[in-house]
Amino acid sequence: MNTKKNIIIGILVLSFQGVFSQFKTNIPLNKNVINGKLQNGLTYYILHNEEPKDRASFYFVQNVGAILEDDNQNGLAHFLEHMAFNGTEHFKGKGIIKMLEKDGVSFGKDINAYTAQDETVYNISNVPVTNETLIDSTLWVLHDWSGSLSLTDAEIDAERGVIREEWRTRRTSGFRLKMQTDQVLYKGSKYSKRDVIGDLNIINNFKYAELRNYYKKWYRPDLQAVIIVGDIDVKVLEQKVKTIFSGIPLAKKADVRTYTEIPKHDELYFGTAADKEASSTSITLQYVQDKPFIKDSIVTRKNVMNSFYTSILNNRFKELLLKNQGSSLNLKTYFEPISRLNTSFNISALSKKGKVLEAFEEAYTEAERLRRFGAAQAELDRTKKLFISSYDDFLSNKDKIDNETWADKLTDYFLKAKPFLSSEEDYKLIVGIIKSLSLEELNAYAKTIQTPANQVILITGSEDDKNSFPTKEAVVNVMKKVESMTLVPYTKKENNTPLIEKELKPVAIKKTFDVAGIKDAKGYILENEAKVIVLPTTYSQDQIVFSAFSKGGKSLVKTEDLTSAEIAATLARSSGLGNFDNIGLKEKLTGKVAQSAPFIGENTQGFQGSSNKADFETMLQLLYLSFEAPRFDANIFNILKEQYKNRLETIKKDNGSAFKDTVDLANSNHNPRTFIFNEKFLETIDLKKAEKIYRERIKNGSGFTFIFVGNIPDSALGLIQKYIGNIKSGPAVKENFVDHNIEPAKGKTVVHFKRPMEVPKTTVYLNLTGKTEYSKENALKMYVIGELLSKRFLQTIREEEGGSYGVNVGGNLELIPKPTFSLALTFDCNPDKQEKLMEIVWKELNDLKTIPVNANDLEDIKKALLKNWEESLKTNSFWNKTLYDNSLNELPFLQDDEYKNLISKFNQKTIQQFSKHVLDSSSSVEVIMSPENSSGK
Repeated sequence: MNTKKNIIIGILVLSFQGVFSQFKTNIPLNKNVINGKLQNGLTYYILHNEEPKDRASFYFVQNVGAILEDDNQNGLAHFLEHMAFNGTEHFKGKGIIKMLEKDGVSFGKDINAYTAQDETVYNISNVPVTNETLIDSTLWVLHDWSGSLSLTDAEIDAERGVIREEWRTRRTSGFRLKMQTDQVLYKGSKYSKRDVIGDLNIINNFKYAELRNYYKKWYRPDLQAVIIVGDIDVKVLEQKVKTIFSGIPLAKKADVRTYTEIPKHDELYFGTAADKEASSTSITLQYVQDKPFIKDSIVTRKNVMNSFYTSILNNRFKELLLKNQGSSLNLKTYFEPISRLNTSFNISALSKKGKVLEAFEEAYTEAERLRRFGAAQAELDRTKKLFISSYDDFLSNKDKIDNETWADKLTDYFLKAKPFLSSEEDYKLIVGIIKSLSLEELNAYAKTIQTPANQVILITGSEDDKNSFPTKEAVVNVMKKVESMTLVPYTKKENNTPLIEKELKPVAIKKTFDVAGIKDAKGYILENEAKVIVLPTTYSQDQIVFSAFSKGGKSLVKTEDLTSAEIAATLARSSGLGNFDNIGLKEKLTGKVAQSAPFIGENTQGFQGSSNKADFETMLQLLYLSFEAPRFDANIFNILKEQYKNRLETIKKDNGSAFKDTVDLANSNHNPRTFIFNEKFLETIDLKKAEKIYRERIKNGSGFTFIFVGNIPDSALGLIQKYIGNIKSGPAVKENFVDHNIEPAKGKTVVHFKRPMEVPKTTVYLNLTGKTEYSKENALKMYVIGELLSKRFLQTIREEEGGSYGVNVGGNLELIPKPTFSLALTFDCNPDKQEKLMEIVWKELNDLKTIPVNANDLEDIKKALLKNWEESLKTNSFWNKTLYDNSLNELPFLQDDEYKNLISKFNQKTIQQFSKHVLDSSSSVEVIMSPENSSGK
């Protein structure tokens, strides 16, 4: 996860800006955006952006969602979203998807939509702009979404089944808990009655006219926006928008789009929610707040202070947790939107078993301490440094901000009047606010966040723990106790020593080497035999992506020590480095854009990391310390063990975990090296063993290959010689992974089992696996087979049968530990339909051997492969992964013409032949989990 990016998003997310007809902003729109409103009320925003090159994204934003449904329409807004892909005036049936996929624009990946309570948003992304006919056709798709859906009886009836299965798939424990707590949070509001997917009784039985009337009433140009961002001529696109969309009529008597309020309340609302499959118990205090109507620089300043406040309090929470002397497994504070008109400030505690009230007291005490005494100057200074460096990085890489990011921001501008500035203007505004923010102002503002009115307390957990939930009176008493308690201000002693105290000198380069197929990449063997590959690029203005590997991984760990191996890298990552514990290291790295994280995988160990140019040395220092001075904090180990223990207490009721364990055991033929999270894991993990395993795996620089891709600074090689060159090495020690033959039993493995469920649902997994010769061609063929099946199942299982919300299919060919193919699929379905759907699955698989695949489907997949290839070639992450994979597997890089020639050779015959080879030589694993009781209760 990119922490720096998250900080920026955090500030922006907290700038909730309301709806265009209610909320306004006096901060001018980014001048690079061409925008306007047609006479029929439709709004458009068009922005030129070249990330990725030669691509554009088209968004159709509808300022209408589930909140506008009447009670007898519950679910129709979401139903309409589905129907947008089932036929329109200019694209009959599945014509939209078919038209776009002919040019490599894939359903699910590039074509998608979502419905929420207050909006519905469609997107068609990564559209090649060199094809003007495709651009025009895409605009006509958006045109038809506005008011020209076909909504035929047959398509409506077919989609009812798909929606039913989406309803089933999304009824998770978390969802069910939210449905209970929403009755308290949204008490007296329509939001308490809308879960977007809707009421199944309505979905199954609504009259065709009801859906058409809802569509006609709410899908209209005065509530819609067209957003286009990409490598386009904005003036040309503006004229196209005017030509295509101006003819859409606006109803003479249009209903007013109203906004639903959450009623104010002086009383503290209190609610509990329990679910049999819940995995943890938490308590959250929410302060419901109104979003301001005018979005100006004053509001932006408050949003910045909100981000500072939660950042400082979360840091204090983390310090408290790392002491491991309390009742909490996790503490956090955050702002979140809860409606179009409201946001909430939240203080939340995940408690240890039976310690809900004590955990809440810990969280509330720290919040009260900050409210009462404010932040310390050092905390403010650190937070400023952190946020400014985040914005520095944001501005340095502004040319690499992709179309989707800008389109999302324009969506928020249209729906919520959230200010949308250019990168430079945004930087100037936010950084200016940060620099001018005083401790006195922040601390004064902190006293206003927790208000006496509109408070809500929510407790969620397992049915088994429900009787031990604290009462409202008990929680209120804790709040009163803390508010009257004698507290002392927060203090913290800082560690000002350097990251590395030892003086290091660069070592010599023994020799250089070329990287086959990648002429700009340079290879170096250092004096300690460490292997380094450097590929300078200009794809991003200020980004370096790093990875490293050596062979061995957990395959070299004794079976009885594998549980400790599972936690070794996590323990090291969480304990700090060198002279710095977890908190101290975080403080030391404040303002740095650098990270380096170790991993220990099945057959390899290594690192993943990134930095900007200025902090490249810091990334190398973290890497060096991970080899030479890792830490293994006993307190961190005990915290991890507590978290695992808490998870184990509820995992027996977790159907997802039961299913995963069953699949893993079947795929390994119950090999004793199969990792299962159970009591044995908790009993056998050992701090000393974990440390020993880490030190055995992450050592010996001579066995590692280090790869750096990006905007490499001139000083990079010297710094690499200094830090990587000084990692201790044992050149005589040559390690490799060990093949433990972890694979399914030969032939067919079938495991069917039943579990108690709140909502009846069958989950299916099927994996065909075997051995075959490894080549890039065969690897791509496996991928193509997976994509072909995805298309077939979309048609047969989802559309024709209404049997599942979706079938996930993946075809892979791995080289390590030995060349092995895998063709795996999984889906959820109605238990009553499981047998019929499995018949369809096996028919489609067998048809691959005997019937030529659909030529149009194959061509669509080939075009998508070529399109994705073109897009990937311009990213640092692609080249880093390519160098990593090719170096690990000792494979040459395919040149552009070689790749395209390879794809061009794929035809019906070659795919059918390879499919027959795969299916005839495979063993199969079939795992099906069904409910004990079809009623779900």
